[in-house]
Amino acid sequence: MSPARARASAARRRRGASAAAFYAATSVATVFLNKAIFAVWAFRLPATLVTAQTAFTACAIVCLERFGVIRRSEGGETGVRRGRLDGRAFRRVGLVSAAFQAKLVLDMKALSMINIPMYGVLKSSTTPFVMLIDYAMLGKVASARVQAAVWVTTLGGVLAGTGDLEFTFWGYLVALSSALCTAMYVVLVGKIGNELNVDSFTLLLYNSMWSAPLSLALMLVCGEHRALAKYPHLTEIGFVLAFVCSCSSAFVLNYATYLCTQLNDALTTSVVGRTKSIFQGLVGLVVFHVHTGLLNILGIGLNSVGVAWYAYERYMGGKLKEAPMPADRLEKSLAIHREDSQLELGIETSLSPRSASKAAYNKTYASNGGRMHLPHR
Repeated sequence: MSPARARASAARRRRGASAAAFYAATSVATVFLNKAIFAVWAFRLPATLVTAQTAFTACAIVCLERFGVIRRSEGGETGVRRGRLDGRAFRRVGLVSAAFQAKLVLDMKALSMINIPMYGVLKSSTTPFVMLIDYAMLGKVASARVQAAVWVTTLGGVLAGTGDLEFTFWGYLVALSSALCTAMYVVLVGKIGNELNVDSFTLLLYNSMWSAPLSLALMLVCGEHRALAKYPHLTEIGFVLAFVCSCSSAFVLNYATYLCTQLNDALTTSVVGRTKSIFQGLVGLVVFHVHTGLLNILGIGLNSVGVAWYAYERYMGGKLKEAPMPADRLEKSLAIHREDSQLELGIETSLSPRSASKAAYNKTYASNGGRMHLPHR
């Protein structure tokens, strides 16, 4: 390899590693920001926070697309006209926005009721929920090694919950309900995403457009608008900054996911997403001074082992599926698809126009016995 190519390859690896680190840091920071709003600022209005987050996300995507910073794709066509809305896709996404809405609100509510390590442990139950839904709806059964990893994760969760010194029944119920809604959302969007071939920005935009009015209605029904008017820290600079950062976190996290997938691959993004939860739980123990016992620590550790094992199985399974092709023959686009219990940005590849023409020429040439018949002018 020439020195120039070696330097270019090293630069690509550095960019990929930086994107993966940015995704992991953003994902952890999002959870900590939301937890800080509930724990430090005693903000107990989850529907209000979700309303602000979804409204900010929709506005940010529309504005950045208008200025050419990001591009959305629908139906496999990249670079759609700015401001265009695919009515058919928007209506289809509306069918699963209820699950998305419930997932967001329950996520926020769970974070306000339980500590970060147990939040991560209970959210890991999304995977067994997805496996149960897959089996019930499709008769799909995961491999024995994946099932073993999930059983280890689940057993760790049970031990951690048994030894949790800050146990609250309603907090656990809300967190498990959030995991169930997340599982339903993953299954439904995985199906619709494959059918509509939309990317993550488009899916996030449509979900936000559906969810913002739903969250606002929930906010009014629950009387959060009255509690918001009486909230004592509403005008404090520190709270306002934390609230704005939390509102922007959903979009920034989605962009970090996009960047990590683009500069690496969907498999790297998936594995990073799994393993960062281990780091998240460890840091959460220290930052928020969580009261723990021996059984709780053992359970969290076993849960982390199961998560790491599952990430390894995902990595090895993904490597077996890879079918590399020369980069100069491919045109790439990022589309959302489902992989096991996660929604991922997948790099969909197709032959470039030049390579496609050459392949068609060779096919026709071979079918004519080595003779190429040109049309009469």
